[in-house]
Amino acid sequence: MGLGSGKFQLSVGWRQANATRSYNGTNYNEDFTQLWGPRMRQSVMDVTGRYYLNRRVSVLATLPISMNRFTMLFPPKGPQVGVRDGWSVNGIGDLQLHTQATVLDPKDHPYENVIVGLGMKIPTGDWDERRYMPNLNGTAYRRTAVYPAAVMPGDGGTGIVATVDAFKTFRAPRLLRGQSVFVSGSYLSNPRNTNGTSSIISSAGVPLTPNFLDELTNSVADAYAVQAGVSLKVPGTWNKPNLKGLRARVVGRWEGVTNTDLIGASGGFRQPGWAMSVGPGITWAREKDMIMVDVPITCLRYINPGRSAVPGPSNGVNPAPFNPERNLGLVAPVAVTFRYIRSF
Repeated sequence: MGLGSGKFQLSVGWRQANATRSYNGTNYNEDFTQLWGPRMRQSVMDVTGRYYLNRRVSVLATLPISMNRFTMLFPPKGPQVGVRDGWSVNGIGDLQLHTQATVLDPKDHPYENVIVGLGMKIPTGDWDERRYMPNLNGTAYRRTAVYPAAVMPGDGGTGIVATVDAFKTFRAPRLLRGQSVFVSGSYLSNPRNTNGTSSIISSAGVPLTPNFLDELTNSVADAYAVQAGVSLKVPGTWNKPNLKGLRARVVGRWEGVTNTDLIGASGGFRQPGWAMSVGPGITWAREKDMIMVDVPITCLRYINPGRSAVPGPSNGVNPAPFNPERNLGLVAPVAVTFRYIRSF
């Protein structure tokens, strides 16, 4: 929960999610999904180091490493009609540096606390990965930026990150003794407008109507995440040395990309929306080691169709019209997250 037993902590985390369904608003965009056949894998590992300046203040550095992949049908005309093509995107992501401080002195409040943090995101990840790719008509290959932007290791913006974490472990009443509740939230503010990378609109290679002309480069969007959950004792483990640190968790999450930025302009092409998930998890701690595993299952999602519509193939004469149902808004039904933490 942000509090450690040693001066230094090192952790390695990993999250993977596979998405094959497009959403338009809150609805499954079945026709688009069948025509385009999108498949996206987001697999991200991160390495985080935390150093405690004292028992109330710590500094952190987090470096993600992306191993993402996207494929679809070219031209998008339905199953077994187009040719599947795609690209893998691997590399380090954007470095984040934070300072966190507890509101209460942990020595006097070992069972509850609030931790607030402020930091910055440095654009160390590539936001302009390029491959030789076909246009949406499948008629020509050219070297251009990959899409969707979610597979890029970085976003090209220097950002401000604010975080808050809180937890409480109950000591009374007897029924709740040893059980914990927790909540956390983070907001990434990206003041930069666009990052200059060609968007999927520019890479489509089809005639465009005027509404698309302001979306030829990718936006640098704000993002947020909120989670809340409970951590529960597992019956029958307290008298077993190897299992007494085992706890079950249930965590609810709300994650999203904003329509407009908190600071600065919000131009370019972005795919704003949000997803809510609830899932089980476990933690296991022994001496200086801790393992955390969660399986968030998506229960609600929303993709803004107005901001994330994409053009479709044309007949080469008439331009592709604006159609909000052409929406590459992919949301994974389930994810797996893993983290190992070592205190020194």
